[in-house]
Amino acid sequence: MSDSGGKKHINALDKFSRRTFVAGGTAFGALAIAGCAGEAAAPKTASSEHVYDAIVVGAGLSGLHAANLLQEQGLDVLVLEGRNRLGGRVYTLMDIPGKPEAAGELIGGNYARMLDTARRLDLELFEPEPGFIASEKLYHLKGQQFTGDEWASHALNTLKGENRELLPDRLLWELTNRDNPLTGKPLDDWIKPEYAQYDVPFSDYLRNQRGYDEQTIELMDIIIHTDNIDNTSALHELRRYAVNDFNSAMAKARPDLPAFQQVRGGNTLIIDKMAEKLNNPVLLEKSVFGFDDDGSKVEVNCHDGTTYRAKQVVCSIPYPVLNAVKFAPRLPTWMDNAIREIDYGISLQVHFLVERKFWEDDGLPASMWTDAPFERFAVLRRGEGDEVTSALAFINGDEAFKYEMMSDEAIYAHTLAELERIRPSTKGALKPIMVQSCHRDVHGAGDWVFWRPGQIQTYAGKLRDPHGNIHFAGEHTALLERGMEGAFESGERAATDLLQRV
Repeated sequence: MSDSGGKKHINALDKFSRRTFVAGGTAFGALAIAGCAGEAAAPKTASSEHVYDAIVVGAGLSGLHAANLLQEQGLDVLVLEGRNRLGGRVYTLMDIPGKPEAAGELIGGNYARMLDTARRLDLELFEPEPGFIASEKLYHLKGQQFTGDEWASHALNTLKGENRELLPDRLLWELTNRDNPLTGKPLDDWIKPEYAQYDVPFSDYLRNQRGYDEQTIELMDIIIHTDNIDNTSALHELRRYAVNDFNSAMAKARPDLPAFQQVRGGNTLIIDKMAEKLNNPVLLEKSVFGFDDDGSKVEVNCHDGTTYRAKQVVCSIPYPVLNAVKFAPRLPTWMDNAIREIDYGISLQVHFLVERKFWEDDGLPASMWTDAPFERFAVLRRGEGDEVTSALAFINGDEAFKYEMMSDEAIYAHTLAELERIRPSTKGALKPIMVQSCHRDVHGAGDWVFWRPGQIQTYAGKLRDPHGNIHFAGEHTALLERGMEGAFESGERAATDLLQRV
């Protein structure tokens, strides 16, 4: 494979290694961190004029993985984080019963870097119960309600033949991945010119190349995790499902291991442990507004008036947030354009305590999938046995934009009103407890990168290019994996790029 996190960088790490790096066990040779032993050192102050070997901006998975790898090679590393907490989009909601994950839900069986890191940090992994999210659903579309058993013969079902058996919430997955040109190909093939023909509006691909009617495309648009189906590259979605298929195939090849796992006590614990390994404690509430690279060192300027200096920098700031960061010298035109144009998917979660089992009142499935403003409503079973712990409404795409200017109280009221309108048995059964949105977080920008038509062909092959002494990480720069493993992949690649300049 041609990915920059492949053989070239394994050799680079070997060149600079002061300890042993262990192969992570994936098909493309993921690296895993060795233990970062040593007593914690006192943090250097901004006024000390101290020049670190490396500063890592962002204390999510990619930044912390890069920082640990660099420290493992003997570098003096400082991590800056703009939020008042660690973790980025890995965020366990510890105060909600059952400790649901706000993002970064499941660790796939092929997440070799993440699994190896969790084990090295002595974290317990477990396989969640199959029903930890109630899978049976009540469907509500165009003002009509029906169960999954009724869909195949329903008047709203415009699919033909065997496709009529596909439930509405499975259409996006099943129909996108059918005859996927990326299936079985190397995971970095999606950026090759031969696949540029698919870097077109997803709706056009489904309509013109796959022959699906408008009603089917409309159903697929309900839960697309971008903004809408017309403004999403088909290649983005094809890659998404090809990666999932690869992970599923790898999981089947190891039937002795669970296909999906979580960290006992919450995935946030892997973040905490990674941060604890660092000699210099992570500095929180250090929102960066500028980088000044004079060729020998980089000054990192924060909104609180502090400045930190390093020979090199790893920057894992998401592109929509990076749009407000100034660079000296200025970025090349292509990268400046990419930062302004590339966006992240938007979603919003409204969490509830379940104070009455309303589904026992109306005799219908507990969870819902709808074309209503709240889109999906899931009853979570994260307690012992079949115990219900909480519920959440999950809104993404265009619908989520309607919530952007609402207060939490207004979001609660609006969501409850819609739930009660569609399903009267929910009245008085739910108590709102939290609104969570990566998009509303000024440091988050959204859930994960999504590519608009034409952007993959224009930008995807370049996002790993350094700018002087600044190296870029983050899930949006990963070529092989996506999600949490993509973050690990990007941190590893940025660290090895940096080490080649030591």
